[in-house]
Amino acid sequence: MDTLPKKASFWDEQRETISITDLKSLQLIKLRESVRFAAGYSIFYAQRKKLSPRDSNFNSLEEFSEKIPFTTKEDLLQSALYENLCVPKKDLVEVHSSSGTSAKPVYSFLTKQDIQRSSEYLVRTWYMQGIREESFFAMMASYGLFSAGLLNHYAIQQIKSFIIPIGGSSILKTLSILRELSVDSCAAVASYYPYLVAMAKQNNVNLSELQLRHIIAGGEPFSENQRQYVERELNATMYDQYGICEINTGLAGECEEKNGLHILADYVYPEIVDPTSGKVLGEDQEGELVLTTFYKQASPLLRYRTGDMTSISYALCPCGRTMPKISRIKRRVADTLFYKGINIEKPYITKLMEDLRDYLNPYMWQIELNTEAGRDFALLKIVLEQGAEADALAHIAAYLQKNLDFKLEARTFTAEELAAMGNSKLKNFLDNRNR
Repeated sequence: MDTLPKKASFWDEQRETISITDLKSLQLIKLRESVRFAAGYSIFYAQRKKLSPRDSNFNSLEEFSEKIPFTTKEDLLQSALYENLCVPKKDLVEVHSSSGTSAKPVYSFLTKQDIQRSSEYLVRTWYMQGIREESFFAMMASYGLFSAGLLNHYAIQQIKSFIIPIGGSSILKTLSILRELSVDSCAAVASYYPYLVAMAKQNNVNLSELQLRHIIAGGEPFSENQRQYVERELNATMYDQYGICEINTGLAGECEEKNGLHILADYVYPEIVDPTSGKVLGEDQEGELVLTTFYKQASPLLRYRTGDMTSISYALCPCGRTMPKISRIKRRVADTLFYKGINIEKPYITKLMEDLRDYLNPYMWQIELNTEAGRDFALLKIVLEQGAEADALAHIAAYLQKNLDFKLEARTFTAEELAAMGNSKLKNFLDNRNR
């Protein structure tokens, strides 16, 4: 498999090899600007978080963490639509949103400058992961409200690569385009690659005819076993990438060393905190990732709790970059499942089940995630109401697919499964993918 030549792996060597001392000085300056801006123009931060521009008068990174409160997804969900907007609506040019598996999606508004800044920084992640001017690149992520498609597309355009916006195509059409256009690089959510392999084999598509060299996986955690399987089947190098829609996609990615994800720490400020106490943790200690935006005009975020568990290291990477690395995301703080790039939140599933109360018992359900032949799939187990229509399972599955944006199978609990529950608490989420 191909690896990146180290001499050619920098898009902006000066920024990517900045000294840690200079990086932290820059971060302090940018944090003051961010707090002053958000406190001065955001109703959300001025009224809900009680911040004023003078709260930007901190003298260290530690003082910033002590002085500025956290922002949570719940804060944003409880606020009015434009409460955190810091520019006139006429200055907005684009919007993206979170997956919407909570009561409502969280919108991320963008100005022209926001997109320009986004592209300026995200391009470094893509170049680091092998995308070049001569690349034939297929973007297989969605081009809808999901930020991964368009925002990464804009960034990759800076490299002048040939980009094929393949997201949303059928699997057979995707395989055909990959082969016919000699695609050498692509990006998708992590679970898409085993699916691609399985469908290729099922349809007698010869994977050796593909010319993939660099494949980027984001949107959800994946195991090293899954990486090795995909690399072996597609004969390509697979890189992990991290982003979060509320802030931006492509914020961090693996270099050729594959021992952590370099985070764009001159574009966002990363902290690791204890998920319970909120105390800032030291280097190499696992906790919840907290991010603050530096260059976001429309909807900046201060100390945003991502819910993702990781650690951070400032050790010099053999690739030569000094940007700190976060460890690969393996789990989240909240009681959620992460599947197909979507956070499946229990309260939202409960609401959907209550909508289906004519067909099922809305309080007896379980979503189980499994892996079979390298492909992830979701199974919903339920208890049907007496007298439910013969096609109830199909109706339930279709309704959930419409509201969750992914396919799942539905079946009733077996008598043995119900008996085994006894008086024990029903576990609504079962993730068997890493077993």
